[in-house]
Amino acid sequence: SKEGKAESLVIGVGGFLGLGAKNVTYDFNKAQWAEKNGDRWLVAQTTKEELQAQPDFNRKAYDPAPATTASNEPAPTAPAATTAPAAAPADKTAGAPAAAAPDQTQTAAIDKSTLTAMPVGEIKADDLKGTTVYGANDAKVGEIGDVVLAPDKKADAVIVNVGGFLGIGEKEVAVGLDNLKFMTDKNGKKYLYTTFTKEQLESQPAYDKGSYAEKRDQQRLIVK
Repeated sequence: SKEGKAESLVIGVGGFLGLGAKNVTYDFNKAQWAEKNGDRWLVAQTTKEELQAQPDFNRKAYDPAPATTASNEPAPTAPAATTAPAAAPADKTAGAPAAAAPDQTQTAAIDKSTLTAMPVGEIKADDLKGTTVYGANDAKVGEIGDVVLAPDKKADAVIVNVGGFLGIGEKEVAVGLDNLKFMTDKNGKKYLYTTFTKEQLESQPAYDKGSYAEKRDQQRLIVK
C-alpha cells in the first residue's frame, strides 16, 4: 500500500520448471504463520486449483506513471508492489495465529532526545525480546528474538534477527552485551542502538545454540 504495509502476496502457480507459471494475488491478512519441524511457514488457506483459477496479477497497475512534458503537474505515484516467496502448501489444520503487518517502526519517527538510557544490569533478559535494534546512522537493522545466558544465568548475548522478508529467511546473530546502549521511552518501550550496519550483521556467522559454548568467540559479535 502507499503506507508501505503488505496488502497481498503475489504467488507463482502452475507451470513446469518455471515455464508457464502465472502470478496471482492472495490477501495477506488471510495468510497465517505456522511452526513445522522448527521452521516457520506462511500458510495460504487455499488450494493450488483455486489459485490457478484467479486472474493474472497485473503489475503494471503498480508501476509509477512515466513522467510527461505535456503537463506541469507531477505524475501520480502508484502503490508499490510487494512480492513475497511462494506460500507453503496449504495446511488447513494448522493452528497458526493470524498474520500481522510488518513492523513499520522507523528511526525518523523517534525523537532520541526523549529517550532515557538504561543500564544493562537493570534489564531483565525476558524484557529484551522483541526490542527493535538500530545500527549505523540509526538505521533499523532487526529485532531481538532471544537472549543467551551464561552458566551463571546472566545475559551473555542478545540474538538479533536480521534479513529475511516478512519474517521468512531471517538470520540469527549473537551480539555480546559489551558496550550495548539500551534506551527506553516514557511508555517503557525499549530500543537497542549499536554501531553495526545490517550488512555487517548479515555477514556475521549465524548463532547456533548447539555450538555456541564451543565457538563463542566466532559467533559472538562485540561492539568495540
